[in-house]
Amino acid sequence: MTEEPAKTKGLATGHTPPASATRVNVGELLSAVSALLLLASMFATEWYGVAGVPDPSYARPATATAENGFNGLTDIRWVMLATIAVTIGSVFLHASQREHGTKTDTSRVVAGLGALTTLLLIYRVLIDLPGDGKVLDQKLGALLGLVCALGIAWGGYESIIQQRVRGAAAAPRSRRRGRITAGRSGR
Repeated sequence: MTEEPAKTKGLATGHTPPASATRVNVGELLSAVSALLLLASMFATEWYGVAGVPDPSYARPATATAENGFNGLTDIRWVMLATIAVTIGSVFLHASQREHGTKTDTSRVVAGLGALTTLLLIYRVLIDLPGDGKVLDQKLGALLGLVCALGIAWGGYESIIQQRVRGAAAAPRSRRRGRITAGRSGR
């Protein structure tokens, strides 16, 4: 019972509850979680099985080792790290823009980088393995990284959809305000 007056008092003074104060939507959260998982999988999981050089004594055959995503993908890793940085940065940007009314739209950039990273990983994980013949096979980490990149792209796409829905819902209100203010200026 004591909580009920506190809730109405907060609403009466114009304070909004913390859950509704955030401007980060579901698509952005999906992208951010996928980016963090991609970052973890790049360093913590094995992506490719690599054939090592044979021992000079030839007493045993060539040794096989494994590489993580950062060491195995020499060129794509920079695109992956840029995608992760932009995705996480966009969430922090939107969370910091709570105080004023405008919001920077980064959903297209996140979706584009997520799609580019996904296409590059599809090529390097499923079609043409890196390493000039030294890579024997892909491991579970490579497939997890591909799924995380798909999650970034999908979250960016969902964020675009949510922006359009939010913009369509706000358009009728702004038209009504425009008519009211236009009528007052004519007096």
